[in-house]
Amino acid sequence: MKKISGRDYLLLAAVAVLIGVLSLGSGRGKGKNIPLDDRHRTVYDAIKEGRSRAESELICATCHSKSSIPLPKEHPPKEECLICHLLANAPSPSPSHKGRGA
Repeated sequence: MKKISGRDYLLLAAVAVLIGVLSLGSGRGKGKNIPLDDRHRTVYDAIKEGRSRAESELICATCHSKSSIPLPKEHPPKEECLICHLLANAPSPSPSHKGRGA
């Protein structure tokens, strides 16, 4: 049996770090669901009409700006709302679902 060298341990550590970093950004729905109420009805309607995810997320920015309803201080600066925040009581769409592409 071959002895494990320091380079082997370094490679294993690098692979472990890489897997850890990649897993941090994986998964959807890590934030709260978008409430199913009158304030958010336009977002639900836009998705239902087949608008793209990016177009639908622009609706979020109309209220969740720095002046109206600001996002929490720890919120990421991205305006890719529908990646983390899923629609309430709605099944997750399949990747081929119309209007949900990136």
